Amino acid sequence: MPRTYKRAEGARKYGYSAESMQRAVIDVKENAMSIKKAAFVHSVNRTTLLNHLKAYRSGPVGRPTLLTNDEERVIVHALIKLGEWGFGVDRNAAQCIVKDYLQSVGREHHFQHGKPGIDWMYGFEKRWRNELTRRVAQPLPANRAYACNSAVVNDFFEKITSIYERLGLRGKPQNVFNVDETGFQTDIGSQMMFCKRGARNPHKTVATSTKCMYTVQVCCSAVGEYLPMYVVYKGKHLYNTWCSGGPKDVLYTCSDSGWMESQQFIEWFAKVFVAGTSSLDGAKLLIFDGHSSHISPHVVELAVQNNIELLCLPAHTSSILQPLDVGVFKAVKSAWRKCLRTYYDETSYSNVDKRAFPCLLKRLCDGGAFSRVNAINAFDACGIYPLNREKITSDKLSTSIPLTHDIR
Repeated sequence: MPRTYKRAEGARKYGYSAESMQRAVIDVKENAMSIKKAAFVHSVNRTTLLNHLKAYRSGPVGRPTLLTNDEERVIVHALIKLGEWGFGVDRNAAQCIVKDYLQSVGREHHFQHGKPGIDWMYGFEKRWRNELTRRVAQPLPANRAYACNSAVVNDFFEKITSIYERLGLRGKPQNVFNVDETGFQTDIGSQMMFCKRGARNPHKTVATSTKCMYTVQVCCSAVGEYLPMYVVYKGKHLYNTWCSGGPKDVLYTCSDSGWMESQQFIEWFAKVFVAGTSSLDGAKLLIFDGHSSHISPHVVELAVQNNIELLCLPAHTSSILQPLDVGVFKAVKSAWRKCLRTYYDETSYSNVDKRAFPCLLKRLCDGGAFSRVNAINAFDACGIYPLNREKITSDKLSTSIPLTHDIR
């Protein structure tokens, strides 16, 4: 076994708290206390106190951390906010958040494999023990946490009611927003057609490639105002030919998967939402689903800086609580299929590639697919604005799970 040593009783103690040293310096400088007495009273080393009085070797105690104090403070603030907003973050998730942050600022080589180890986490927790702690989470069965049941919906409306009162959002529908991404497929689906009775396997000519799908991030307010759309292509690089002919102010980007990822959501949040809502008076509320791409220290930091409150929908409740899903996207998809049929007829079934998609998206918008009336009615149908829990009737909820008490 390795040999262990125990410090002798009464031996000299090393290390001190910054607060103790600061109080000792104040007593010497302002209260005319002797250096020897101040060191004894505040339990700091006399020589070290003398160095601080001379501003010599008076930097922070211990080795410098790999992240600056301000950077660690951002991480701490993000962890606290995520906990308040219903996302319990464990050590592994916290390590991933730090990894994503370092990648976003181009310093992923700080740690081996770009991710902090458990020793760094121990030190991080010790440094911020006055603001951050780890607690055992109260178990919540998955069937209650994820089902569309009364307890989950009641808990959501309690949260949003509290937010409305705290931020003064009643009477400000222009400050309440919902964001969600949707995929535009280039397949118009199966169609009924005339053919000879008794004919087997009738066919219809279609485009060569109908497996493409383009992701579009849509955000609208409770007054039916839409922010500029955000298109995500699948690819490594973005070309100018993919960005021409689309709706006004639309932004384009790429991701490896073709879906919204963390970096794309950060860019959308900064360039579209923050910029598009900066002229509004008072706090803003952004409601979104719980996809992992929406969780980021950068998003939390930007939200706090710009007086934006983030509210995550409970899992598996988008069909009843997300306005865009409830009252907007169905009509948009129906109009999109009509646009596709027209395009295929006009172009003799040419493929809807990345060069053609912006023009089709503009045609879709000009045709009124993103209806202001539909958006207003959708917020009302979800009971989000005007705030009305009774809009979520019992027939919209799961009744197969007996509930004995509310979620706390």
